[in-house]
Amino acid sequence: MRKSGPRAFWISFFLTLAILMPLLGAFVFYSAWQERESAPAAGSQSGVPVQRPTAANDRTVLVAVAAERPAFVLLRLNALEPAVTVCVVPAESVLLGPGGTVLLADSYTSAGPARAAQLLGETLNISIDRYIAITPGSLGEVWGELEPVRVNLTGLLEQSELDALGLAGDPVLSLQPGEATAFLDSLDLPVARLARVRGAVWQAALRQQLESLPTALPAGLRAVSGSLLTDLTAADLYDLADTLAWLVKEGAEITAETVPGRYDTHSGRYDFAQDSIAFATRMFPPAQGADASPAPSASAAVSDPLQPEETLTPATQP
Repeated sequence: MRKSGPRAFWISFFLTLAILMPLLGAFVFYSAWQERESAPAAGSQSGVPVQRPTAANDRTVLVAVAAERPAFVLLRLNALEPAVTVCVVPAESVLLGPGGTVLLADSYTSAGPARAAQLLGETLNISIDRYIAITPGSLGEVWGELEPVRVNLTGLLEQSELDALGLAGDPVLSLQPGEATAFLDSLDLPVARLARVRGAVWQAALRQQLESLPTALPAGLRAVSGSLLTDLTAADLYDLADTLAWLVKEGAEITAETVPGRYDTHSGRYDFAQDSIAFATRMFPPAQGADASPAPSASAAVSDPLQPEETLTPATQP
């Protein structure tokens, strides 16, 4: 009996090991598998391109460049198409307000970008999801180390205008964002033509640097967040990175447009008409539950028929 004590102990010990070792191995294997499975999930929250676009990846943003003469661009990122639309809205555009008509620039100056976005959306019957007001200096900071924008002005400026700018031999202009704002402000062009040039600059910037924007643009906006007037949230910036990455992956088409209308040089007003609203609701998601608004020009005073006017319609887009 004295000899059986140690033997029984060792037999029990090895039997215990034989039972525990497979369980321990299974636990280690399960832990490693869980770690591998959780890695993609963590990555999906930090800017990894979306696997399937959703409504969060379709955004219309009103960008107001807060220069001495404010400029306005509706920027639509549409991952479902996929496409990017740059739509310039002249600062002189007439909007419908509770007390009557008001110019877009005046609405922005007096009440800020949120009010300007609201009235513009209501006037054109479109949904504007976010707004951002940014100075030319902050725009340059957002652009950061990206390459300057190269814009071919052929067809946008007349030969005499190119000559005056010293671009007769080479109409391709290289501009940093801050320089682009100053250049556009220096052009003495009719409203519709200036809008086309502005759209071409934005289109070239996005097209040429699209592959870098998923990282550079959200990071740049975070860096200058203290100088922005915007309702963009931290979640919006993550969605922006995802959407841009998807647009790069899918080779998104980038187009530039201008909301059609008629500019009256006597009143300094850019009046929308019914074709303006039809154009806008075709280019952008319509406002939900909104009835078609009358065009501001319908209630505006009749222009002097002898006063020259400039008209921009969808058919005249470049």
